[in-house]
Amino acid sequence: MYVYDVEVYPNYMSIGFMSVKTKRVKQFWTKESAFSSADIKRIKRVLNVGVIGFNSKGYDDVMTSLMLAGRDCNSVYKKSKQLIESSYQWWEVFDKLNVNRKVYSIDLIDIAFGNRVGLKEYGARMNSKKLQDLPYDPHVKLNDEQIDQVNLYNVNDLNLTLDLYTKLTPEIDLRKQISNKYNIDVMSKSDAQIAEAIFRHELTEHGVNVKRGEVPKVVKYVAPESVAFDREDLNEIVDRIEESDIELASNGSPMLPKWLKDTTISIGDTEYNIGLGGLHSKDKQLVVIPKEDEMLSNVDVASYYPSLIISLKLYPKQLTKKFLDVYSNIKKERLEAKRNGDSVTNNVLKIVLNGSYGKFGNKYSFLYDPNLLLGVTFTGQLYLLMLIEMLEKNGFKVVSSNTDGVEVLHKKYKINTLKEIVGEWEYITEMEMEFGQYNALFARDVNNYIALYPGGKTKAKGCYLDPQDAVPKLSKNIEYPIVHKAIRDYIANGTPLEDTIYNCKDVAMFTSSVKVKGGAIYYPEEIPDTEEYTNHILDKGELKVKAVAKRNEDHKKKFILESDKSIYLGKVVRWYYSINSTSAIFYKTGNKVGKTDGAKPMMDLTRYVPKDLDYDKYIALAVEHFENLGVSYGVV
Repeated sequence: MYVYDVEVYPNYMSIGFMSVKTKRVKQFWTKESAFSSADIKRIKRVLNVGVIGFNSKGYDDVMTSLMLAGRDCNSVYKKSKQLIESSYQWWEVFDKLNVNRKVYSIDLIDIAFGNRVGLKEYGARMNSKKLQDLPYDPHVKLNDEQIDQVNLYNVNDLNLTLDLYTKLTPEIDLRKQISNKYNIDVMSKSDAQIAEAIFRHELTEHGVNVKRGEVPKVVKYVAPESVAFDREDLNEIVDRIEESDIELASNGSPMLPKWLKDTTISIGDTEYNIGLGGLHSKDKQLVVIPKEDEMLSNVDVASYYPSLIISLKLYPKQLTKKFLDVYSNIKKERLEAKRNGDSVTNNVLKIVLNGSYGKFGNKYSFLYDPNLLLGVTFTGQLYLLMLIEMLEKNGFKVVSSNTDGVEVLHKKYKINTLKEIVGEWEYITEMEMEFGQYNALFARDVNNYIALYPGGKTKAKGCYLDPQDAVPKLSKNIEYPIVHKAIRDYIANGTPLEDTIYNCKDVAMFTSSVKVKGGAIYYPEEIPDTEEYTNHILDKGELKVKAVAKRNEDHKKKFILESDKSIYLGKVVRWYYSINSTSAIFYKTGNKVGKTDGAKPMMDLTRYVPKDLDYDKYIALAVEHFENLGVSYGVV
């Protein structure tokens, strides 16, 4: 297999290939004219081996098909410009541009986790060696020297694509197994798209006419009889939800009524909000360390969304009750595979069950049914509130809740009583709970916390997440991972923050990255103040403070933009904090990029930690983030 990437300019076009196995590069390029027949034959031989790209189905496959058809540079450029300026979806570009498809690639863009971002942003998240923007405007004609630079840029993009392919190898292997098992092509599909494809396959096998459901103007929620509270005010909230007309967003997904968004539910000492993403306790700073005679139990619903769908007997109306038969069989098959140690089948069917959930709120999917979505999300949250009420009524303290579970502080001797209450709740709801235990819980808020398990292992979420969990998922930009590792190590085993930071030799652990709209600029020296501002500092009170400060800021912005020392970095920036940096990173407007005071760009990742690394800055950040958890460093 080869990763591949295409570059197109008015007078130049190229196709670059890099072997997945050997990393050897083959580049084909031409200036002004079409590719020669000999080059086209060579290109086809590589394509026949198999190619992998990034956004290749929506761009590279189209441009390559034109090149193989014998089009010259300007002809291909015009189609490229039309495509870039359009809003075509990848599956319609060949028809819209009237191009005969000659290339079929594996496209990584939907396999990657999280929301779609660009290849450079994924490169930063993967700690790729070099981050580089396209060196020249794609609409200008290139000279020979510029062509050489674009060819080098193409090689770097191939390296980034190969990095991404390597990171996603387990997901790609899984897609091969799914394709073979169901005899369908899912190689370029996201988890949700895979779920949709398999449901289409299975429903068709069961004789279901697979079609899209209608989009209603509003939807209503109907609570099952099993939803009932002791407190009348909670029952009244349920009644009001049922009475509400739930409006739909443009994509057909239900929107939370404003009154419900503004409603806070208090049970015991904890407050909760109902949402469309799940129940959340309104945690701010939260520190829970059980006493000698106490336990902090973690109680989570097993297979949350699938269990709700099956227990509530929900199904998209246009797909009939046979959908529920198929869905139940898939869950049953997955559980059997899990028990038998069949990890492949287990992982495949986990994708099918969980990946389908988002499609229930997407009007473009045949799985669409906003009533089903409401039934799952509202009922699941009301069920959890019922459990919380039952626990608090019996002397248990629920300290936090997040989507599919609760954390409960209680006396050790009451563990059996806890299990009895949970068992009663399981009987009412037909759901199943899984038990765990924390030794401590530290939370900045409900989405950013660290929990300590018995034995010293930590579970982290949000900004405190272990980079080994965060980076493979590719779902967030990097922000000095060493700081959060230091906090986790201190909580887990008491390692001083300073020791973790000073002893780290991995330079990537000290970097941060961010996407900068319009591109970023770095001025490597201290930016001088205006004479007026300097005089004001020396002789305070003679001039209006705000007016002078504003003029000084405007001066600095203009200085940055006009100085020949300013360096353009690109739209994705990676940096570390340096003891020698007296500047920051700036937008092309002259405004400062957040958190970059004292930053020094590292677009090319070095092998070693720089000698000018500002260790004190990272230690101070670690102390600050630690105290955001609600405790002072040195106390825990």
